[in-house]
Amino acid sequence: MNDLEFYKSIYDRELNRRTSLDDSVSNILTSISILIGVIWYFYSNVEYKSFIRDNNLILVLLGLAFLLLLFSMIFLIKSYNNFLRGFNYPNIAYLQEVRAYQTEGVVDYNKRVKANEQISFEEKLIDRLIRITDENTRINDRRAYDMYVSKTLMIISLSMLVFPILILITKTL
Repeated sequence: MNDLEFYKSIYDRELNRRTSLDDSVSNILTSISILIGVIWYFYSNVEYKSFIRDNNLILVLLGLAFLLLLFSMIFLIKSYNNFLRGFNYPNIAYLQEVRAYQTEGVVDYNKRVKANEQISFEEKLIDRLIRITDENTRINDRRAYDMYVSKTLMIISLSMLVFPILILITKTL
């Protein structure tokens, strides 16, 4: 494997990672929606409503679980679309521009400079690929961290819901 193939494989890995991060949002969003639905069901159900209002611990746990789910959604939105700003993933360039640089730009530049100052198209391409891949990695790392926080908050919320739901279910039996 030469240098160009090596750096291109890392670039491709980051593009695949970007797609994977995009695809994983729907599962988390579905889980959050189900948990909010569960909270809403128990809070709005006539059978449980008076018991929840009389029991401060259950009311607080349901409220905290709901707040954690809201924060989880905020981190999920940040992970998916950077609060509607989007992510500025850099790209190499249009292939016509790359080809023109290879056939004209490098050739013209090399004609004007000394032999020891000449540039190689492949080296310049590798340098650009490294810069782009590093930026894509930084963006993907940030997105992965935000998704991690979102999942963590969702799991904490789920664990906070277990106790009140068990009490509510056993109350009606």
